[in-house]
Amino acid sequence: MAISVDIDSTGESILINADWRFKELCKSLPGASWSVSEGVWRVPLSWTTCLALRSTFRNDLVIGPALTEWATNLVNTRINPALALRELESYEGDEVLFPHQRAGVEFLATAKRALLADEPGLGKTAQAIRALKLLHDKGEDVFPILIVCPNTLKKNWAREFNKWWPEGVITQVIKGSATQRKAQFEEPAQVFIINWESLRAHSRLSSYGSIALTRCKACGGQDEKITEARCEVHIRELNQIDFKAIIADEIHRSKDPKSKQSRALWSASGNADIRFALTGTPIANNVVDLWAILHWISPKDWPSKTKWIDRMVDTMLNAFGGMMVLGVKPTMYDEFYKSVNPFMRRMLKKVVLPNLPPVINERRDVEMSTKQKKAYEQMRDVMIAELSDGDIVTAASVLTQTIRLLQFASSYATMSVDENTGEQRAILDSPSCKVDALMEDIQNGDFGDDAVAVSAVSKQLINLLSAEMKKKEIPHGLITGDQDEDERQKAIDDFQSGVTKWILFTAQAGGVGITLTAARRLIMLQRPWSLVDYKQVLDRVHRIGSEIHDSIVITDYVTEGTLEERVIQVLETKADNFEQIVRDKDQLLKLLQEDKAGKL
Repeated sequence: MAISVDIDSTGESILINADWRFKELCKSLPGASWSVSEGVWRVPLSWTTCLALRSTFRNDLVIGPALTEWATNLVNTRINPALALRELESYEGDEVLFPHQRAGVEFLATAKRALLADEPGLGKTAQAIRALKLLHDKGEDVFPILIVCPNTLKKNWAREFNKWWPEGVITQVIKGSATQRKAQFEEPAQVFIINWESLRAHSRLSSYGSIALTRCKACGGQDEKITEARCEVHIRELNQIDFKAIIADEIHRSKDPKSKQSRALWSASGNADIRFALTGTPIANNVVDLWAILHWISPKDWPSKTKWIDRMVDTMLNAFGGMMVLGVKPTMYDEFYKSVNPFMRRMLKKVVLPNLPPVINERRDVEMSTKQKKAYEQMRDVMIAELSDGDIVTAASVLTQTIRLLQFASSYATMSVDENTGEQRAILDSPSCKVDALMEDIQNGDFGDDAVAVSAVSKQLINLLSAEMKKKEIPHGLITGDQDEDERQKAIDDFQSGVTKWILFTAQAGGVGITLTAARRLIMLQRPWSLVDYKQVLDRVHRIGSEIHDSIVITDYVTEGTLEERVIQVLETKADNFEQIVRDKDQLLKLLQEDKAGKL
């Protein structure tokens, strides 16, 4: 039996005329809803819907003339041109850019709504700005532009606009108090640059639930059922600006669709047709991370997370009763990639920059002091007891405890309880086996005249190292999140120019958006707890500009006989998060018992 589909009179939806026997198939389509009055199914008018209709009903599908015309035009103007550009390693054009960047610019300008997922260090910022300029030069209305980025990168984005848009644009960096930030949105700027955290304060959020938000939008504060004060909560500066283009930098920060950051971004984006999502790590944990990114790029193409997961993703329950993602369903590979590919481009360094220096990995084993070892063993034994007694019942609590134990493997630590929240946290103090080992290596002259970047997960550990270097009068820069933008940039500039030979940074504060190509060596005092974050740190030194070195040496400082050794093993053998270790609490208990017995 034929299933007829065509665009409705509004031009917003596709109507599906299907026999009742196809109810469940129609219902499974993302964004599908049943219209009682019309007796038809409605689905969003989008590229992914067309793909889903074709793969679901195949030869039974009869496509109407309006939908045929719409799909043909979309394929000819956006889909096929974007697909032709997404894997190009070079492109003729702007000579100031690398060949792969020129191809990326053309891809973004063609797709208009796209995810640029090049590996870190390949110049995504430059590509995004030049793509906007290209669209502007072709007569597209791109102003005003909103840039959402990590707080530490706001000034960098302003500098990059000056560099890559030489004709000049008026940029406004949103900073300061709430009152100051509000006033800055009223300035006659072409580009507004705001950090993710502040975004929430200046965008409409459904703080009072979706119903309240809908009423607020409709009533403008006049509905007696909702106070005017509540309505005003939803009137924010960003929503009063009709942005034509949005760039979301490090968009993996909004992979959780329930987060305020995600909802703020969606709300502030309004009707902007130009949307560039930038990240070097689009999938931090599993393919589900993609949905929120794709939804922001094109809400009509990815309207429902639940239905998308049900349709595309293979899942199973883990040991804690939560969902474990196995990957894309083998039967859905074709539809999945056909839907995503026109919206996403990813280049790898080894492909487009084959002349980057090789990475040499080294390991420096360190031994805990008696005092530190005692504290580590006490913490480990507490975990064994809790796991054995079943006190830890959630994956989150197991993960927290495991990370805490890894902190004890880096330095002597004590546990502190926050009086307000009751939350426990580890307080690191001397002696630190890793700080002591690194200071010994420095005194022995092991690093020669090389510029060295040092990274750790813990800010406390970096501060311990900084204190020791100050005692020895070793000049160094510091990036931990405690510095303002000017201090942070000076630390980077001094390191890059050779004024200082050492720079210390945390994986969180310095893991994205900074360039440390002066470094020939990178020391990992602590590995980040995920492979994704590890690569982000590595990419600070191994990127465009590091060609000045014959090689990049990465040295892991690893505490012998601790769980840290197993974590590094997991990170070196699996393209995954170390949560692999803690998904099964019985397996974690076994590892801890082996650690106690000296078998790791």
